[in-house]
Amino acid sequence: MPLKKQPCTVDGVRYESETMAAKTLEIGLMVLRTRLRSSNFPSYTSKHQTKVKRGKQVVPIPCTIKGVEYPSITNAARKLKTSDITIRNRLASSNFPDYVCPTIPKKQPKPPKYNYTVNGKKYRSLQEIGDMEGLTRERIRQKMNSPKHPGYQRI
Repeated sequence: MPLKKQPCTVDGVRYESETMAAKTLEIGLMVLRTRLRSSNFPSYTSKHQTKVKRGKQVVPIPCTIKGVEYPSITNAARKLKTSDITIRNRLASSNFPDYVCPTIPKKQPKPPKYNYTVNGKKYRSLQEIGDMEGLTRERIRQKMNSPKHPGYQRI
């Protein structure tokens, strides 16, 4: 039995189905349905989705991104057309020094994990060793397991 088409209207444009609207707007179907139900998106309407009153964020967290100050993370996410989670992750990441928030501390990057040593030099993977030595991973693996090559060791 085929699914019924559920028409909707987004920003004054009527779509014959939610699927067509999602494709045209280049967003996921579940994102569209969430917006159709959310009171934060009054221009997204459908008689098949009931609007749910969304509460406001209790305490807005101000932030500065690339020199621009935003009153809240949510506001920044909307202006930059990305998600709140992405903004929060970037605010906490030391890889994004131009994302600053006084209440979200930067996490220090984890040091790389080395799994192998070859003649005293540390490597993360067999592929990395193979690229440096000009050998296949299988040949490196054989050397790791051979007593004839004491310089090749797993850490």
